[in-house]
Amino acid sequence: MKTAVTVLQELMIKLGQLPNYECISQSGPQHQATFEYRCTAHGITVTGQARSKKEAKQEAARRMLMQLHTRGIQVPPPFASPPSPPPPSPPLPSDDPALEAGPSRGPCGTTGGPAVDSRSYVALLKELCEEYRLGEPEYELVSDTGPPHQRRFTMRARLRMHERQATSTTKKAARQLAAENLYSYLRENLARLTGDFVEEEALARAHEKRSQEKRAEATLQRFAERCEPTSWRHDLGQRLSNYHLDEEHRSLGTQALTATQSCEAEKTLELVCNALGLRVERPDLPTSGLTVYRLTPTSPTLAFAGHEPNAAAATALRYLRRMLLVPASDTIY
Repeated sequence: MKTAVTVLQELMIKLGQLPNYECISQSGPQHQATFEYRCTAHGITVTGQARSKKEAKQEAARRMLMQLHTRGIQVPPPFASPPSPPPPSPPLPSDDPALEAGPSRGPCGTTGGPAVDSRSYVALLKELCEEYRLGEPEYELVSDTGPPHQRRFTMRARLRMHERQATSTTKKAARQLAAENLYSYLRENLARLTGDFVEEEALARAHEKRSQEKRAEATLQRFAERCEPTSWRHDLGQRLSNYHLDEEHRSLGTQALTATQSCEAEKTLELVCNALGLRVERPDLPTSGLTVYRLTPTSPTLAFAGHEPNAAAATALRYLRRMLLVPASDTIY
């Protein structure tokens, strides 16, 4: 079922206009704030109150649809019915922390209110920009004011020529508010182009991406811990000649590097190592998300890692290129 905001948006587009929303007040204690939203459309101005910005905006849209209906404009049901009554006065705060409402983002630049809207507008804005190729949103701390126990942070969200600011008691909350303001502006002004953008699916994609990043970070951490040697021991069977390349092998390796510049990193690494008399091994790791190439025989063992095979191969090639092409007199030990 469509929300009141969506119905009003579609109705006003048919009339060649767009509704305008604005948060005009916040009242009540910080942990149970009440917000008032103003909606202006078709020469009519109404207000709506609720415990969160999302519900206050929806209430204002419902009241606007009712007003349009009374003026003879056809409004689809059930939005032609009388609006819901305003929310009751907030109860007195409880002394029991377990009964207190959880913190949430306030729409007017402050934090507080019950945990009604817990979505991440930073994630929504990022997904919106990626899906419609709008660019990467940027965030900037504008100001940090107030005493230590009452800090006020102002963050700016910018996307090309458009930017929005918000203030809150924490940087994270201010960033969320700024992202929410910019996201709402883009959705309202690009309604025809972004009509197929589904917030629930976008949030699910953002959550999955973040989960993958966390798994990759955990894999790298475990690999680093497992590969960290307690104490390195010399290979007593290693010969002194193994630490040096004769001119023939060096020349073959250099030629292979030069001849394979246009090839993929993995293919180039294999050809160069063949010319140097080395083998390229790819050990199996217990988890995905990390690729390791090991060059043998070398002492100590040369291993190069990356999130993708090409990245790991490119790292190994940078090392070989430095060893083969940089003169020995310029090498720092």
